Amino acid sequence: MNCYKMLDKFSLKWDHFQSKWTKALSELRSSDNFADVSLICDDKVKFSAHKILLSSCSKMLKFILEENPLDKSIIFLTGMSSDDVGLVLDYIYYGEAKLHQEQLDSFLKSAKKLEIEELWGLGDIKNEEHNSENDHDMKEVEENEIFLDNNLLIK
Repeated sequence: MNCYKMLDKFSLKWDHFQSKWTKALSELRSSDNFADVSLICDDKVKFSAHKILLSSCSKMLKFILEENPLDKSIIFLTGMSSDDVGLVLDYIYYGEAKLHQEQLDSFLKSAKKLEIEELWGLGDIKNEEHNSENDHDMKEVEENEIFLDNNLLIK
């Protein structure tokens, strides 16, 4: 810990803050401790997550969670596979997602749908490169729906 005096005020700095925070996020990702939201995919796989982390990285999930302040939320992510959602969660919790080339398009579509900051614009760049062949696929993603508890539908 470093300590600096600033005109009768002290600044205390946690020397290994980033490494401790990275470790804490990794531990949260690998357990259900303190999880307060469940994400359920098309293939009926359930992921436990933390609202504060999801809402800090996903504009769509932030919107949903702000509008529905439940203690334990369940969000159904139609049109998204457990592979893609798992990779998105890896990106949020670890700061990176390790995937194969053939997973990239689907992953970026999911990131765009969830409005994952730092990723959802990448889908647009990739689509510009392959605009004509991916137009139909992007329309399908935009038409998919996100269901929240009690059959509340978010499009």
